[in-house]
Amino acid sequence: MLRRKPKEKERSKVPIPDELRAAIQEAFYIIKASKRDPDVQVNYGDAIQVLPWLIGGRVGSKKRPFEFTYHIGGERSNCWHLGLHSLDIEDIADGRMTELTLYCCRTPDCGHKTSDPEFLCNCDYENDPYFGHIEVADTVEALSRCGITGISETSTKAQIILALGPPKESGCDSYGDAFDHVPPWIKYERNHCQFHFQFDGSGRLRKLTIMEADWKPGI
Repeated sequence: MLRRKPKEKERSKVPIPDELRAAIQEAFYIIKASKRDPDVQVNYGDAIQVLPWLIGGRVGSKKRPFEFTYHIGGERSNCWHLGLHSLDIEDIADGRMTELTLYCCRTPDCGHKTSDPEFLCNCDYENDPYFGHIEVADTVEALSRCGITGISETSTKAQIILALGPPKESGCDSYGDAFDHVPPWIKYERNHCQFHFQFDGSGRLRKLTIMEADWKPGI
């Protein structure tokens, strides 16, 4: 499974391409129209579309509430992610703003740029076989890499609780909203990741999942 491994970005002033400026001009007209016409919507993630170059909209009430994905040359594989204030959009459209301060991926041939230093591109992920849903046979190796010992593929729920202490969360044998069976489970959180153990009817380990520390259902 892919695991986040962010790489350092280069902060640079980047000239605004003519293609992007033209797309921003179209977006600016749409935003102005939305103030006059209630049927013109801009308040969700892909409300503004200047295809095939620019997709975005106003998201929340952040300092720069307009978020756009700019596809260079209209190609989906090469893009920038931009957070802009309405005044930025107007200045770009009018030609008063000629460059943007962006955080640029250093990986050769990537080309990804973003106004958000926390935004991750594809280069910030690496494949980790001991992350996500773990094969039961790999339990010892996966946990030892996280600094946890004394648990194996034959461990029971009671043995795991004895080794790790009381779990952060737990669930009993039940059925979900879609009437799918949910076996008993317990979850632990650590600074660097979280562990979800699932058990069969006899209480033995059935499945292990290791996720990022800030992972939440639906993300």
